[in-house]
Amino acid sequence: MSHTAAQHEHEALLDKRDIYERRRAMTSKAQSVSYENTDPLLIVRGDGQYLFDERGTRFLDTRNNVCHVGHCNTTVADAVAAQVYKLNTNARYLHPNHVELCTQLLATMPAPLDAASGANVFIVNSGSEANDLALRLARAHTGRKQTIVIEHAYHGHTCELIGISPYKSKHGTASVPGSTQPDWVSQVRAPDTYRGPHNGPTAGDEYAQEVVALCQHFQESADGGVAAFFTESGMSVAGVIIPPDGYLQRCYAAVRAAGGVCVADEVQTGFGRFGKHFWAFQQSGVVPDIVTMGKPFGNGMPLAAVVCTAAIGKSFANGPEYFNTFGGNPVCCAAGLAVLSVVRDRRLQEHAATVGDYLVSKLRAVADTPTSGALIGDVRGAGLFVGIEFASDRSTKVPASAATSWVCSQLKVCALNKDWWVECSVALSQQEFGVYVHAACCHYAPLPVWGTHTRMHAYERRISTPS
Repeated sequence: MSHTAAQHEHEALLDKRDIYERRRAMTSKAQSVSYENTDPLLIVRGDGQYLFDERGTRFLDTRNNVCHVGHCNTTVADAVAAQVYKLNTNARYLHPNHVELCTQLLATMPAPLDAASGANVFIVNSGSEANDLALRLARAHTGRKQTIVIEHAYHGHTCELIGISPYKSKHGTASVPGSTQPDWVSQVRAPDTYRGPHNGPTAGDEYAQEVVALCQHFQESADGGVAAFFTESGMSVAGVIIPPDGYLQRCYAAVRAAGGVCVADEVQTGFGRFGKHFWAFQQSGVVPDIVTMGKPFGNGMPLAAVVCTAAIGKSFANGPEYFNTFGGNPVCCAAGLAVLSVVRDRRLQEHAATVGDYLVSKLRAVADTPTSGALIGDVRGAGLFVGIEFASDRSTKVPASAATSWVCSQLKVCALNKDWWVECSVALSQQEFGVYVHAACCHYAPLPVWGTHTRMHAYERRISTPS
């Protein structure tokens, strides 16, 4: 996207300290600012895979999972602009964008979540709205409330979703109602084959046994069964965990035997990010009863969706009318249609598989190098959903927290100093339960494969243990 000299001059005059102080004065401390402990970034524009600050410094954005087909993608921007000039209103009226988006979305789904099976689509505004609605759908269909979730999971920020998001509820306090895990939620261990207790060929069955046991317990209790099993098809916040073979298959069978429904949260992993599959649940050989999706769908526009079986939709229709003022509006639907067209026409799912395989192979080569890869404990993922876990000792797997924090800071500092790391920086994330490079949440912008390879060669030469 072209950027004029006048725009550059205006951006250069922005006072980052003033903007930061005004934001801090008017917003809650609960709202964090990235890199606040060093020097926050003032990002003023984006283009494809890049972000730019007020000084024109270019950052390779490997952390943003919203702009799925690249920042300021012209196909998406043009579609949104054209529709804004025509109409934007609620979905009570008929509009071709809404119907066409539902049609194309169901075309990506297997039976019984496809149009031929009579599956239902709800267009909403965010992943949190989608997961909150999925919880309502599950309760309406089963008549029960007991819900099974996986440790470290994050499904959204509403009151109900905080309860099924251990990543958030574990930080809650009894003095703040709704901030802790409620009694209708049961938590099982994440199927982590690197840091967890099970890591052999039977790991999937061994981890699934916790879900099986819970389902049997609730079947024999006054509850009479469960309402839902919520899982991210690829567990992002938990540390880029891919479900081991057989895990979801056995979990799904146990949940359904207990009268529950299986919900696949595809907010982080859907729309081709896994490369070989359009939806991450397909890699595990399962078909959910409900699928939720969010932020990548609109490439920055507030667009999300829920797809459920015809039977679940029918159960929900027996209750009050569901109306969402902005869900399914023509402008956001135009954005969604444009995103699907870009993913399809530019073969970005195939691109994610190709570049992801290359990325993983090169990172594993670094890990196998005694000096450069000393801190890399594990490299895992699928497509461009990739994680690198840092460990100070590979045998004990002690998280390399200090080293990871150092690398986080250095990647940004080198970019600001115009070092060539600006071309190959990888965003990192640190959790108290493990430390890993969070390349998982990077959008798979339409980078040419050769360009990505060039950056990876640079990355290989620079990653090392801090002194």
